[in-house]
Amino acid sequence: MASRHSSLHDFSYSGIYTFWSCNIGQGHGEFYSGLISLLGPELKGSKDFAKLSAGLSILGYISSQLDESSCKAFSQLLTFLGHRYPKIRKAAADQVYLVLLQNDGLISAENMDKAQEVLAETCWEGDVEEARRKRSELSEIAGFGTATSHRSGNEETRKKNDMRNAASTDENTSYSSLVDFSGY
Repeated sequence: MASRHSSLHDFSYSGIYTFWSCNIGQGHGEFYSGLISLLGPELKGSKDFAKLSAGLSILGYISSQLDESSCKAFSQLLTFLGHRYPKIRKAAADQVYLVLLQNDGLISAENMDKAQEVLAETCWEGDVEEARRKRSELSEIAGFGTATSHRSGNEETRKKNDMRNAASTDENTSYSSLVDFSGY
């Protein structure tokens, strides 16, 4: 528990506060741009929900501003719609929805209803592949092009992984039946 709070503390105070104190004289645009650059490596691959949630809130705030860096922050926020953790996908979808309500300049007026519909009708805590398809759809609606999964590989690799998963499922099923048979 202590490591969770210390990593959030390190993330929140040392990195961002130091950056803020060194760049206080600059305009908001430069500050936001620098903050977005710091968030990327900090959030990439993180398993800390508190850190990810804080990062999503920061990206959401910057995205909602009428600033030149809002588009970059919004693009990064959209990538979290395909995150491996369902709670992060849901939190990102909530942030994206709030951003669209606050900053109507990110998506054209004719596409706004479609974007809000995709956000509202998608089960972000469900299947990750479906969430990634919807993320790609939203990216195209926003004019960013198609977002791709960081784990996209060739078809042969996917087939091998599917075979391993099937073997693992079979093994787990047989183990489960053994446990049930034994009376545990």
